[in-house]
Amino acid sequence: MIRFKDEFPTIDLSFNDGCVFLDGQLDDYEQIVAAGYLAACFKSEGVVNRIKLSGYTEPKMRTAPFVDKKYDGQRCDVLIIGAGIIGCAIARELSKYNLTTIVVEKENDVALHASSRNDGVIHIGIDLKTSTLKHHYLRKSVPLYQKMCEELHVPYINRGQLVLFPQRSLRPLMFLFNRMAKKRHIQLGEVWNRKRLLEEEPNIGKAARYGMFFPEGATICPYETVIALAEHAIENGVRFFLDTAVLDMVIDNNYITKVITNRGDIYPRYVVNAAGTFSDKIAAMAHDQTFTIHPRKGIEAILDKKAKSRAASRSVSMYRGSSERKKDHTKGGGIIPTVDGNVLIGPTAYETPERENYETDADSINALFIKHHDTLPQLKQSDVITYFAGIRAATYEEDFVIKTGKWTKNIIHAAGIQSPGLTAAPAIAIDIAKFIEQLEKAPLPVNINYQPQRRVQQPLAKLDDAIRDQMINDNPNFGQIVCRCEEISKGEIIAALHRPLVVPTLDGVKRRVRAGMGRCQGGFCGPLVTQIIHEELQIPYRDIYKKGYGTIILKMTKDETYDAL
Repeated sequence: MIRFKDEFPTIDLSFNDGCVFLDGQLDDYEQIVAAGYLAACFKSEGVVNRIKLSGYTEPKMRTAPFVDKKYDGQRCDVLIIGAGIIGCAIARELSKYNLTTIVVEKENDVALHASSRNDGVIHIGIDLKTSTLKHHYLRKSVPLYQKMCEELHVPYINRGQLVLFPQRSLRPLMFLFNRMAKKRHIQLGEVWNRKRLLEEEPNIGKAARYGMFFPEGATICPYETVIALAEHAIENGVRFFLDTAVLDMVIDNNYITKVITNRGDIYPRYVVNAAGTFSDKIAAMAHDQTFTIHPRKGIEAILDKKAKSRAASRSVSMYRGSSERKKDHTKGGGIIPTVDGNVLIGPTAYETPERENYETDADSINALFIKHHDTLPQLKQSDVITYFAGIRAATYEEDFVIKTGKWTKNIIHAAGIQSPGLTAAPAIAIDIAKFIEQLEKAPLPVNINYQPQRRVQQPLAKLDDAIRDQMINDNPNFGQIVCRCEEISKGEIIAALHRPLVVPTLDGVKRRVRAGMGRCQGGFCGPLVTQIIHEELQIPYRDIYKKGYGTIILKMTKDETYDAL
């Protein structure tokens, strides 16, 4: 307490029912974050940091421009707020039970925030403290992932993770890593000398003297996996309300009785808070805030598939000591071959007061290549085909918040989900179902019609010639290639427009079948995809967007029409 008041004399610090509350105003955002971390040193349930940044007005949450009564009066057993990896994994898990479940998402598609803006690595957890929920849920999830991906029919590639060491003096540290691995129930790693490194990964830079290979490491396609979770949940009875933002809640006698959205009022028995960077805002609406999200931004670059021959066959990173990771609260980033054949490099990490600012900058991209040049020196910035930013939902405790409500009785929080949240999602979903069962005080009724296998057509390019020939003979649209970079056919695009969760935008199609993911980034196929959406769904060209509402592709005057592009 004395140390806190010495460093932040103008800030009011108080304790309420086991939580720390900070109030006041500071001129520097980094100081606000520092105050939150210092307050987290107190033994408490969580830190609620309400310190204001002088002269700064937090942007309002972005929502769709719809204000209507489309979903007004809907009732459900469970309302899930947020359709990222956590919300969609929970939805799929709850679809195994005879419950009415609704997922509301403020965007026009699932996985538009942190769940798609990451490297897709299934982590092993060597760097996590065993006392954390991060470690607990990660280690419970790793054995579940391959089976889940097989049921969803999405790629899961297990090539392991390789950590490089630049100094001979660090060799003893590798044996310490195996002691840590054993304590964390991780499959033990192999120590590779320079000769073995070059045999396994000939493109590794000269700086690497030794390597530690952990065989459990894997990769997935994050957005494809989230879409698959959502579609499988829908196939088993869950409803998704897109473009639907939670604006407020009505609390009566410590229970949420009504959730107010831009599309009407919803009446749930239970609410699951999986709202990512806005999860503390949702908790506040529910009168149950015991934590604060301080957004952490990271930028990553995606390289062309031709860079694969100059990269590594598995996820690889250089050990740079613990000081950098502690400073930025990050794993340090690395270079990852994606499941689709590209190469990803990143991420960076820095604190920001903005929860939805996904701007990128040249300095961050330059910094990525400078930082990782010693790992794979043959990779070049000219290989970059696109880059993106993600914002992680960090708490001051640097841990997940997985629990039932403290003051409000019918809310369950699945919040503070940053890395390794992608890895931890399956086990978190299982426990959320258990929490609902505890609140019900009775076993959840089983959905006897639950179908464990998701219905989906495999990508044409991955099928053998005989099957492709038969598909083309049955439907010539499968023989018409629209996206040359990714070899995506017109038939696949049409099929995507009739899947359980239809998002008729260029990016919606892109995330489902990869049309526009290649070197030209949709420069060739974009107009053709727009035309297919128009013809297949009879949507006017002016109402077809790139992302969501307002991201106009074609602007027409009132009297203009286009029969073709």
